Parts: sequence; structure tokens; C-alpha cells
Amino acid sequence: MRIRSLAGLSLLILLLCRACIAQQQVPQASLVKLSDVFSTVRDKLWERNDDYWHHGWFNRCIGNMRMITQIDPRDTEAYIDAAWLMDSDVREEDAEAFLREGLANNPDVSDMYQELGTFLYLRMRFDESIIYLSGAVMTDAPPFVWHQLAHAYERAGRIGDCLDTWFEIEAMEPDNGVAPMQIDRILHGGEPSRAPEGVVNAIAQRKKDKQAEQQP
Repeated sequence: MRIRSLAGLSLLILLLCRACIAQQQVPQASLVKLSDVFSTVRDKLWERNDDYWHHGWFNRCIGNMRMITQIDPRDTEAYIDAAWLMDSDVREEDAEAFLREGLANNPDVSDMYQELGTFLYLRMRFDESIIYLSGAVMTDAPPFVWHQLAHAYERAGRIGDCLDTWFEIEAMEPDNGVAPMQIDRILHGGEPSRAPEGVVNAIAQRKKDKQAEQQP
């Protein structure tokens, strides 16, 4: 049997390895060697991914990164980049499912909580987004994720939690004027961010454009 692509070779290796492990036929030394092979194949797939990207072959990029995550489920960059490409191609359900898979395989990585929380926030699913943005800030997220969590609380109608979060941010960033400005706006009844509405409208328009392109 001829293997016609790097992805095909890596898939074959992966399947063989799983089959052997299931039958407990692989000594520890061989597992170490297989791990080295997987690392080499993963690196080669990333190199190939750069070529696909520069040629605009984004579906190939997605397929490549799916393969990378099968080889290395801890490669969060592959999950995040592939989900972004899916989303750009108006494949929202695929993007969300892939982010959830990435989080399931990396429950200790802030970036995965942040990406899924942001994805949900920008689709106005605020109660859901709070769950994941809260998870992100519990795993050493950068300050801007705290900001997004505060906005999510506000859009969900949880003003007390929103203000508490802005007060925490103010304590963490005493030289940043954003938190005091947001607190003052909320206390004076100012309008919240409407960024999610803009994204939802843009997605709806992209869907219409894509449907129009596919019509004969």
C-alpha cells in the first residue's frame, strides 16, 4: 500500500499505535520512539500548514490541524487556529465543537476557556460565555479577559457581579483608567457595549453572501 501524503502517513501511524497499545504489545522503549515519531510528524504537518495558508488553501489547513490534534491533543494552537478558520468560513457549529473538544483535552489551559467564552459572548450567549470566561480568569488569564467577563456579566443583567469584577480589575490595574470609566458609566446608566450585535449582524450577512455564491 502506498501512502500518498504526510497526513495519510501520520494517520496510519496513529492507528497502528492505538491498536498496539490496546493489545498491550508495545514495550516502554518503543513507546518513547513512537512519541518521537509523532513529534516529528506533527512538526512536519505544521510546516505543511504554512504552505497551505500562504496559498489560501484554508480547508486543507483545517484538515491538517485536525490531524495535529489527533497526534497531540495538547496542541491548543491547532484547536484555536482551526476554529478561527471554520468560523471565518461561516461554519459556526464546527468551530464551537472543535473549541469544546480542545477544552475537554486541555481543561487546565486558560486560552481554551477564553476562546470558547469569547466565541459565545460574540453570539450573545452571555450566560454561557460567563461560565468559560470565569474559567479563564481562574487559570491565570491576561487582564483583557477580566474586562470581557465584566461585559458579559453586564449583558446578562448581572450588574452586581459586573461591578464587582470591574472593582477587582481596578485593584489589579491601578494605573489603567478603563475600570473607573466603566464603573462610572454603569452607575450613571450608560449603555453597554454593542459589539456582539455587530458581530451577529456581520455573521448573518456572511451567511447570506455565502448562500448567494453557492446558488447556480
